[in-house]
Amino acid sequence: MGKSRNVQLKLEEVQQLAEKVFLANACSDEMAKVLANVIMLCERDGPASHGLFSMYSYVGSLRKGISNGKAEPMAEYPKSGVIRVDGDNGYNQLVINKFTKDLICATKETGIATLAIRNSHHIGPLKHDIEPIAEAGLVAFSCVVSKALMTSYKGKKKIFGTDPIAFACPRTGKEPVVWDMSSSSMSFMEIEVASTKNEKIQPESAVDKNGNPTLDSVAAMDGGMLLPFAKHKGSAIAFMVELMAAGLTGGRFAFENSISEDPDFAGANRGQTIIAMDPKSLHGPGFIDRVDEFIDAYSKSTAERIPGDGRLSRRLKAKTSGIEVDHDLLETVKSFL
Repeated sequence: MGKSRNVQLKLEEVQQLAEKVFLANACSDEMAKVLANVIMLCERDGPASHGLFSMYSYVGSLRKGISNGKAEPMAEYPKSGVIRVDGDNGYNQLVINKFTKDLICATKETGIATLAIRNSHHIGPLKHDIEPIAEAGLVAFSCVVSKALMTSYKGKKKIFGTDPIAFACPRTGKEPVVWDMSSSSMSFMEIEVASTKNEKIQPESAVDKNGNPTLDSVAAMDGGMLLPFAKHKGSAIAFMVELMAAGLTGGRFAFENSISEDPDFAGANRGQTIIAMDPKSLHGPGFIDRVDEFIDAYSKSTAERIPGDGRLSRRLKAKTSGIEVDHDLLETVKSFL
């Protein structure tokens, strides 16, 4: 993208631009609003790699007909506490936007409930999917499958997606504890951003197309493979995600995405599982007090922040001062109109 020149934007300007782009690329009003909000939230809270930078993936998928911008998800309720949704080849965030209230109501009625999504795509972090569930006083877990990008520990071919997991929990007097993380040592989008700047990546994050360990982000993107975090431990987490997010929902496993090498196929028809739990049913009164006790003990044990709380400082800064966007990236996004 050449020499960096940053442009200052307000959050509402980011959201308005993104919505215009989605409307110009075969999205319904509802889909455009939901996805534009996703872009804004990523620019606000991070990671920015999933904000405006990711719009080429959305637009490429929409223009090629890989994803359905006018999707109309259909839900089934086969059991109390189970919401099963066919996303009509759209985006998971639309499904989540439409059915989170149902999930919250079912959880408060039954104690634990699940939203299982298939035949739909997902580009972006999981934290924004489940933060509203924790804001409603519930505990949430989610996982999602991507296209095949990562090999297993000591593996020789791509078998896993980056296969992230996310957790959210309410606490007293502050935004919920919310974090998400990929099963890969680095996320695909982080490496992709690094490759546009020819930056090195972290050790043990990827191998090149010949299977050799590499710090070269470009080599990692050019036919290479991502590696799981913590060797066999990350591989085990990804194994679990494939079965929970794709196996349980009827979505595709990462290796089943036949056009996964298409650079516009970032959404990858991901299966996603969201599980919500009601502390009042499982614990009884006093759960939030227990959360506060643990957070206090944790904070006294380390200088490290509470997991996921980095987003809160970024959020405050973005709300107050807006965000900085690379000039060339902004022009690229505008060219999609």
